Amino acid sequence: MYITAIATLIYGILIAAGGIMGYVARQSVPSLISGGLLGVAAVIGSAMMFCGKPAGRTIALIAAVLVGIFFAFQLFKGISAASPVGRAAGILALSIVEILVLLLVRSTNAPR
Repeated sequence: MYITAIATLIYGILIAAGGIMGYVARQSVPSLISGGLLGVAAVIGSAMMFCGKPAGRTIALIAAVLVGIFFAFQLFKGISAASPVGRAAGILALSIVEILVLLLVRSTNAPR
């Protein structure tokens, strides 16, 4: 089973799609660039994990941590400004789950 690689693939697609949606909804070029780059990095990491390359996990982990840090700041900024924080909280939670999957789930029959 490639649970980690599949979860990372889904996560990467969601992050990239979120970057595209941020651009379409608010013309946010930073959303497009950061979401696109980090989402593609996670997808590349997933592909590398499917191929049995350990560096894929590291690439995906770095992408998930960067997304998590950014949305943690967005969450705290929103809380302090008393503005809606649902999107930031949801993406932060998704990133935390992805980080935990990458750190805790080990594929037992992955190629070496």
